[in-house]
Amino acid sequence: MRTRGFLYTDPGIRVSTGWSETLTKIGIDRRTAYVFIALLMVVFGAGYAVAASLTVTNGSGENGGGVSNGATANPAWWSETSVGVATVPAGTTSITGSTAAAPQVFTAGAASYAVNAVTAGDVGQFWKFTEAAGATASSELELSFTISTGAGGAITTVTTYVETQATSPGANVVFTFYYDVGAGSTGPIINSVQAIWLQCSAVGTCP
Repeated sequence: MRTRGFLYTDPGIRVSTGWSETLTKIGIDRRTAYVFIALLMVVFGAGYAVAASLTVTNGSGENGGGVSNGATANPAWWSETSVGVATVPAGTTSITGSTAAAPQVFTAGAASYAVNAVTAGDVGQFWKFTEAAGATASSELELSFTISTGAGGAITTVTTYVETQATSPGANVVFTFYYDVGAGSTGPIINSVQAIWLQCSAVGTCP
């Protein structure tokens, strides 16, 4: 998992005279530099308010293996493009009740879906997928999301089913799937995540 850091200057650390002289030598006005640092501190403070209650741990190395069942190939028009953590947006559609016989049909445009019970504003682990232009119309996919949470590493796997539109999209469409890990105030912990998908042999039949 990639993380983005913040450049941070602690307000309790005094800046040396040598630092000021260096700024002068390279043509940076000290007042400008102090304003810049103050802005960085504001940005850091805002970011910390969002992230302080979320813990992401680095797990040990993993090995995977398996065999193809021969009936389902990974469709060229479906790909995972991003994985991360964000606030669950309002208007996210729950697809917890989808089954192989009754898959969730994709909207024509980009949309967000929830694979467990969610509350807008909670911390959500997300997976973004891109459905490429020209994707096979009315084709079903089985999506399986696994997430390890909490200090004890509790593992949860959620499997859901989706169906492409009746008319093949003329442009790429991005779909985001959220797993709600809790309110920020509860200090949710995410240890590891995984997503596996396969193309069903027919709508209503998986694999």
